[in-house]
Amino acid sequence: MLGCNSLNIRSPPLLPLLWAFQKGVKRVQFRKICPLLGGVKMLDERYFSLRAHLYDREENQTIAFKLQELETIWYCSQKNAKRILKELEANGKLTYIPGKGRGKPSTLLFPKPFQKEVEDFVTACVEQDELDEAAHLLRLPIPKSWIAKASYDIRKMFSYREQSSPKDVLHAFMARSLTTLEPLEVSITFEAHLIEQLGDPLLKYDADKDEILPHIAHHVEVDDSSRTWTFHLRKGVRFHNDEELTSEDVRSTLARAMNTEASTSWLTEGIGSIECPGRYKVIIHLDEPNPFFPRYMAASNLCILPSGTPFDEHEWIGTGPFYLKERTENKLVLAAFDGYFKERPLLDEVQFFKVSQEAASIIHFTVADGEDVNPAQKHEVETGFRFLTFNFHKDNIIQDPHFREAVYHLLDIGRMADSFGWRPFGDSTDLHGESQYVEASSFVPPRSTHLEKKSSLIPELLKKSGYDGETLKLFHLEFPNAVKEAEWLEKRGAEYGIHFERHSFNFSNFYAEGMGKDVDLIFMGEVSSLDPHLSFLGAFYNKNLFFRRFFPAWGLQWIDDRLEVFKRQESYEGRERVMDEIETYIRKQHLLIFQYHPIKVRTFHPMIQDVSFQSFGHFDFSKIWIPR
Repeated sequence: MLGCNSLNIRSPPLLPLLWAFQKGVKRVQFRKICPLLGGVKMLDERYFSLRAHLYDREENQTIAFKLQELETIWYCSQKNAKRILKELEANGKLTYIPGKGRGKPSTLLFPKPFQKEVEDFVTACVEQDELDEAAHLLRLPIPKSWIAKASYDIRKMFSYREQSSPKDVLHAFMARSLTTLEPLEVSITFEAHLIEQLGDPLLKYDADKDEILPHIAHHVEVDDSSRTWTFHLRKGVRFHNDEELTSEDVRSTLARAMNTEASTSWLTEGIGSIECPGRYKVIIHLDEPNPFFPRYMAASNLCILPSGTPFDEHEWIGTGPFYLKERTENKLVLAAFDGYFKERPLLDEVQFFKVSQEAASIIHFTVADGEDVNPAQKHEVETGFRFLTFNFHKDNIIQDPHFREAVYHLLDIGRMADSFGWRPFGDSTDLHGESQYVEASSFVPPRSTHLEKKSSLIPELLKKSGYDGETLKLFHLEFPNAVKEAEWLEKRGAEYGIHFERHSFNFSNFYAEGMGKDVDLIFMGEVSSLDPHLSFLGAFYNKNLFFRRFFPAWGLQWIDDRLEVFKRQESYEGRERVMDEIETYIRKQHLLIFQYHPIKVRTFHPMIQDVSFQSFGHFDFSKIWIPR
């Protein structure tokens, strides 16, 4: 599953970057309140966006600008931009002085300092408990120093407090928009984690014992040929719309995956037919024996959906411990499902608010008694890795093995770490988790060892490759550490005459098919679910992930052949041996270059109890609780 390219993320790709909680809080509805009645006036997004985006040029509350800039800020024509400026002027927000002559800049004069307006708005939000409005402001590029100054008030607003309602609500900030919650297409860790909260597969994987356990199916039978699998379903399992789950829902869910070209449809390849001889009995016939099949049925991508309701990711209906209460571009709310067939979550709601990366990285949390508390933290090595890979579908120097080997020696994680002040995890040096790493040579830390890099070999390898200085497009995510790593490689490449041209992208670009036409090299990350062996298969079978999209046909054919051997292994050790063979082949061919395993810093309020983690290292919301 895709992870982002950053040494440390206080949360994975979209997992909250701020954790706080409220006990006994009624959910604040998004609303416009008349200021004459003492409420908070809705944020004037156009005005605040204008000042935030142009603030770095503001002097004495005056800004020189061109109308073309407002087209980008407001997503409108110049004609509409002029109209909006006149409206703001009529409301006393600013004075607009058009430029005299073609190409001459116009001028804006503001009656109030922008910082004062931001602080006043935050104060008003705190007084009226307007979480949505505060989050709205924090999505804008407000200067970091102002956010830090106002962070106490913001923390207080998003924190624990006692009121008359018995609800326990966990608040979190997220620094980007969601991509997709379609279980058959999801390829990014946070979205996959949300799906685990909303739905349930037939079976469940036990990471401690490396076993498949009953879940929606309470009993499973398999014939001697390992081709016919019979699943006996629990009675009384209910969907979020209160309908009972039956065998027809299982058949419909699997058929939906079988009849599509979705990225995870590989989980149902090999299914020949499905029978529903009874309301709570499903028989699945495979074309070929597959001892690995129960693990497929434990994948959250195949969580059971109601057959009578067309799937809509904005009106998600599953059987999971939480249901989707609210989803907008800037907010997501999960609410506990009282009818959950297993243990009901102890929290009542989890609310995610979208804010800017700057706000998410600065604001920490507190409790409402006015005293700051130090957040509890857990440091652990991520069950994933960061890497650089090549687009083998481009007909250029990437195809030459000597050039790829030169890049292998160029991307020296030891040199990069030294330049950034990073130290190996466990080093006695007193460093924060975000400054530590584990060198990677494998998908998972236990199999990783040190890889020797020799800069002295680079010139000769480049000479053998015939590289003549062509510019190569290097893609990276737009997170700060990802940018920093790409800049480092660009600079180091220039020392040897290798010309990289950096291009940033975000997760919304990830699913775009046209992206592959531009990429020559790309930094990315891969993160495992609780089942590392199923995740290993998914890394190569998932059509959305870069291995399947960018690896050469000859490399994928060799890997696919070994994966067939992998699936036939009956022991954990046997599968590990095949995985090691595949990783050795990848290193030898330089299909990708392993970088490091990130150190994840899990930050949470010390009053939050029973913090545990699910797939991809995310918080298990269903187990968290807040003592009263």
